[in-house]
Amino acid sequence: MSLKITEKLWLGKLTTPLPDRRRPIYNWFLMKESFSRDLVLLLAETWNLGKENLVLDPFCGTGTTPLACREAGIDCVGYEVHPALLLAARVKLRDYNLEELRKRVASFLKGEFERREAEVPGFVARVFPQAVLEEIISAREKILEMDDESTREFLLLGLSNAAMRCSWAHKDGAAIKVVKKPVPPLFPELSRQLRRMCGDLEKFRGKGSRSWVEFCDARRMKLPDSSVDAVITSPPYLGKNEYISAYRIEQWIMGIEGPAPGDLIGSGGGNFSEVVDLMGDKPKETWGYFGDVFQVIKEINRVCKEGANVCVVVSDGCFPDGPVEVCSTLCELAEKAGLKAKSIVIVNKRYCTTPTRRKIGITKEGLLFWKKPAT
Repeated sequence: MSLKITEKLWLGKLTTPLPDRRRPIYNWFLMKESFSRDLVLLLAETWNLGKENLVLDPFCGTGTTPLACREAGIDCVGYEVHPALLLAARVKLRDYNLEELRKRVASFLKGEFERREAEVPGFVARVFPQAVLEEIISAREKILEMDDESTREFLLLGLSNAAMRCSWAHKDGAAIKVVKKPVPPLFPELSRQLRRMCGDLEKFRGKGSRSWVEFCDARRMKLPDSSVDAVITSPPYLGKNEYISAYRIEQWIMGIEGPAPGDLIGSGGGNFSEVVDLMGDKPKETWGYFGDVFQVIKEINRVCKEGANVCVVVSDGCFPDGPVEVCSTLCELAEKAGLKAKSIVIVNKRYCTTPTRRKIGITKEGLLFWKKPAT
């Protein structure tokens, strides 16, 4: 395998959501694990993608890739298995009758809200002042009673955003810590949030493409063979499972369950028999991850047209004995699946440390570039 490896650390910021913190619609729900809209647009320009092309993101999170493609006038399909992230992506990508939506938001905000007590999970109760929690319960119950899915999910996402700004929750990886501080009352915050979201929709300028998201396991995609022109994605990082539980407060507010364990990459039930020859001295607990990702890569190869470009954002893993190479291993798996691994662009370097913060190596985060060769 002839693989070009370069460093472009200035691209590192684009593999984070930081550029989107103040960007309308994108910032309605930001995953700290996601890449930015600017990375998607940079790749689309580099590959000369246009309205006749279809882009795939099999791990679309809260919808950055399909939303950026809509902005650029490119068709895109995104797949996701985490229910809270999928709801956020759906809300961002829906086509709304803005006048009707504003009427429904105004009607909701004018409604009578009585503070209500209810039994809630302990992890929810401990991060909100009692008065705020009672307001959340009241608003949540009214929203969940609505029949119209479009309005219901729009309001749930707005409530989730506003509620988290009125909470004591401080996220530290998968842990949610309590940091008590003065917080604003919920309803003025919720009103501002919903009105801002309506304003964001008015300002957004898409170019008439078709972008959508749906529930689908990336190991078994709902696409025909040779139907995709480009893939832009970032699978879960090895050993980084924070996203599974970091959004459990938002999940409760939205009234939905967390992801099913069997739907998650590297959950432990994966078949790694096809990747054993490439595992070398990697810890055995990582083999299931590579086995699952190999199934995704085979699906990417199946659905891509000849000449399709693929960019995968991924990072090496950090384990007690030191870094575990991921970037080059996934390139080897891509070759095994039938793709041509072209290059790795290293965009970030981070220390791998023990729980006591002792440095035991360096992990690299990179953009992996592959291509579907002509047969």
